[in-house]
Amino acid sequence: MITINIILSEVLYESKDRRFKVMHAYKRQKLLRQWSGGLLAGVMLVSGCAAPSNPAGDNDRDAVELSPSAESRSAAVHDVEEERELFLTFEDDTGREIRLPEQPQRIIVLSPQLLDLLYSVDGRAIARATSSGGTVPDEAARIEEVGGMTTVNTEKLLALKPDLVIGSVVFHRELTAILDASDVPFALFNLSTYADLKQKAVLFGQLSGTENKAREALADLDQEIREWTARVPASDAPTFIMLNVTPNSLSVQRQDTVGIEVATMLHMNNLAETWEAASDSPSTAPFSLEKIVELNPDYVFILIHGAREDGEKKIQSDLASQPAWTSLRAVKENRMVILPSDRFLSNPGFRLSESVEYLAKLVYPDTYENGH
Repeated sequence: MITINIILSEVLYESKDRRFKVMHAYKRQKLLRQWSGGLLAGVMLVSGCAAPSNPAGDNDRDAVELSPSAESRSAAVHDVEEERELFLTFEDDTGREIRLPEQPQRIIVLSPQLLDLLYSVDGRAIARATSSGGTVPDEAARIEEVGGMTTVNTEKLLALKPDLVIGSVVFHRELTAILDASDVPFALFNLSTYADLKQKAVLFGQLSGTENKAREALADLDQEIREWTARVPASDAPTFIMLNVTPNSLSVQRQDTVGIEVATMLHMNNLAETWEAASDSPSTAPFSLEKIVELNPDYVFILIHGAREDGEKKIQSDLASQPAWTSLRAVKENRMVILPSDRFLSNPGFRLSESVEYLAKLVYPDTYENGH
């Protein structure tokens, strides 16, 4: 009777924020094939050279334990060591696994918010996409441009030979096939909420070799936000509706934007949270002036997408001229507010405490009239 023991080992590296797989599926399959091949050869050898059966009374206790061949073991160890040499493996926000053999030195960033966050943790890029929104860090103002955020020049991008391209899930998913075909690591991210900020700041710190700085900056930000929110009157819970205004449309924001998150931090009540989502956008709901009038919120916050003057024209033509709009308590009492896009529409990164400060002073002037 032959007892066969096969031991397959996986090496996993666990970071503080994410479990990074160092042994990929195809590596495990390759390892299994190698070990199985060595094992089969061992079985054939034992079968061909087996001694005559033991006399009665030995109770069949003789067992042969087979191990993989030295060549297979060597190949397996080589595979594991190769995986260990990877600089970093992580998953982007589309579920794609990004494998970086070395620390990236030629990063291209296609989103202004992600570029700002990378530079906030002392990272650097060799090129960026341009955008009318967002703030470009001073250090990145003169780096190469590869077209607009929604009109990326892929020919120029590939000519720069990047070892990592970072883009937005919303705007850059269609570039995946082109970059994959060119063997360029391509990571797509969302940067909407505070949780997004925390996760990406640590990852960008890892990419830049400044993880400790990123964690320290996040700890400072947490403390600043706690100091602002600690003074919110416990008895108050003002209600609000948050509107998205573009040159061509109006919608109600339900969730997943930094503006709503900041308002929630300040104990405000989002009346649209339970509204039915739009078919093409789970985070928003169709605009309904009738519903808003019925709920009559304490505040109406407006986020303008694009040029502010275009948004203001839309407000005048579609809202201000409506008697139902002017009947709202928020409008009558001057609590209809156009919020700064760079603080409440785009994620402000490590300046998030400034967004909290802005809204705290706006909604609770008596509490925060003397500042911090």
